[in-house]
Amino acid sequence: MAKTLRSADADSVSRPIGNVAEDWDSAEITFLSNIIVRASVILGRTTITIRDLLELQPGSVIELNKPVGEGLDFVMNGAPFGKVDVTVIEDTYGLRISEIVNPFDV
Repeated sequence: MAKTLRSADADSVSRPIGNVAEDWDSAEITFLSNIIVRASVILGRTTITIRDLLELQPGSVIELNKPVGEGLDFVMNGAPFGKVDVTVIEDTYGLRISEIVNPFDV
């Protein structure tokens, strides 16, 4: 049977042990290396009415809010990760990372 945590127990469970900044450099995190994350590139955004949505057909063009030449948003599991430029690698698309964002600045 699972143990229920009381609020008095929660502080001791969630409190970091040691100096997190110093421990991070020496931490053994290889167990994380096989975790799969979802990477997405956002070309841009727009809003559209249901009427316009229903009128879409092959060949329709939807204007996005992203200027040409600006880096595309790169997100990992829905969280901002950086900016990328699209490139071509032989006959497939690739991404060149142009900027990595600090998660604490987002």
